[in-house]
Amino acid sequence: MTGTTETTGPVQTGARTPADPGATDTAGAAGGAPPDHLATAEPWRRLSPLTMRMSAAAATALIGAPALIGAAITAFIGVFAPWGGLILLAGALLIAALVGYAVLRYRLTRYRVSDGRMEMYSGIVSRNHSSLPRDRIRSVDVAAPLWARPFGLRRVTVGTGEDADTDDQLTLAMVTVEEADRLRGTLLDRAPFGASSGAAADSAALLASMRPAWFEYGALSGGPLAVGYGVLAAVIGGAAQFGGTFYAQLAPELYDQVMRHLVVSVATAGLGAIAFGTFIALAVHTEAWWGYRLTREPNGTLLVKRGLLNLSSVSIEEKRLRGVELREYLPLRWFGAASVAAVASGLGEEDHKSGLVPKRALSPELPRAEAVRVAGAALRGPGFPELAAHPRAALRRRLVRAAAAVPIVAAAAGTAAWFVPPVSAAGAVLIAAAAGVLTALVAVPYAVGCYRGLGHGISGDFLYLRRGMAARSTVALKRGAIIGWTVRRSPFQRRAGLSTLGAMVAAGGGLHRAPDIGHGRGLALADEAVPDLLAPFLVRS
Repeated sequence: MTGTTETTGPVQTGARTPADPGATDTAGAAGGAPPDHLATAEPWRRLSPLTMRMSAAAATALIGAPALIGAAITAFIGVFAPWGGLILLAGALLIAALVGYAVLRYRLTRYRVSDGRMEMYSGIVSRNHSSLPRDRIRSVDVAAPLWARPFGLRRVTVGTGEDADTDDQLTLAMVTVEEADRLRGTLLDRAPFGASSGAAADSAALLASMRPAWFEYGALSGGPLAVGYGVLAAVIGGAAQFGGTFYAQLAPELYDQVMRHLVVSVATAGLGAIAFGTFIALAVHTEAWWGYRLTREPNGTLLVKRGLLNLSSVSIEEKRLRGVELREYLPLRWFGAASVAAVASGLGEEDHKSGLVPKRALSPELPRAEAVRVAGAALRGPGFPELAAHPRAALRRRLVRAAAAVPIVAAAAGTAAWFVPPVSAAGAVLIAAAAGVLTALVAVPYAVGCYRGLGHGISGDFLYLRRGMAARSTVALKRGAIIGWTVRRSPFQRRAGLSTLGAMVAAGGGLHRAPDIGHGRGLALADEAVPDLLAPFLVRS
């Protein structure tokens, strides 16, 4: 356990000597300040008092404005008494409750950074004392939600990166910009409390910054595109749900117009849907990556800043960077675009599976040549060289799978068509044949693309592994960061002289594979990448 958290109900007191940094004391629910005997040279700090103003403004905007609109509607239809008054009263009570919660959170939250730990007292009903050893802190992320920006406030999340449990994470909501920068510099520099980081912030080296032309890639980026068409589906569903009366009056005339100009109507509707979804995707992508800057701080920390409405700042210590990943997803790869992500410990394994923009992202989608440059700059490496191809047996395996998929899909389509009453036996056969041909036209090029996506190589201090077709990934791993190997062989791979080689690193998912590599070549690659690690298990002829 990297941190400790204690929850108490009644008031309790504890005692320990200042020489015992690992002990944990508790404060009562009625007492806001921690015990005085915990204090050393540095004082306990509070959150910014502006958090109370921010909470009041947010509650008024989100609750007060709808309450006033509801009261106005009741007055317009003549039922203000009692319904309009009740709406206003409920809104006022809810606003008061939220503001009261913000006041109590401000009064009852304390934190400090000492030479050995970061500690925080929090909680309203129950009091929590959370403590993280400074040498286990791996991330200090700073975010500025839209409602906090007018007040100059930031949310600071300090974590060990081991998991999402609160015992391994402290969140300060909210502190000033200056305090957020001080915490990030102090905790990541491992400097004593109050000490300077030793270099000015403006001495950071700029590795990459956003260019206006790169925003256009958001129209084809997976996450923003999913959001865009999700919004489109929600709009269509809402219109269908609440526009019944309007459609009932309009439907006969609209149906006649559509049937008279069927091709034009369908094309117009399709283009309109694509335009709407693309617009939303561009807006989401622009909001996420506006003002993007990747810098290397004087202490070697990589800092990613981005965001238009919601600002975000993610720090990745260079000493826990195990490598970088070049991601080329279809259809962006057709336009020569790629993105860069970090392979680093301390980011949390769950981060690789969630979020529109994962914490490990080092860049948005940008031209591949620029992505290679950014990856090399982040890793202080040579970039991505040409990689060796895998044996032809790997291509044959993929073509066999594609060939096996053709009769399976054809049989499934023909059988399904057979049970549709209007379809005759000849029609079912024709449908099965068409499905088989379409499957072959898709599966065979896909199999070839999967084979062409395989690659491996060693250059300098880095091992390179590439795989994937629709989601192609090329990872550059520091050879010194590899802690183990896995070698898997199915019966079909053994017959073809192939195996799946896996390089293990202490970061993220942990295992990076090279599927269907020549068995002898894979063992030689592993032995060359990390000498003596695999040698005791090799039988040399």
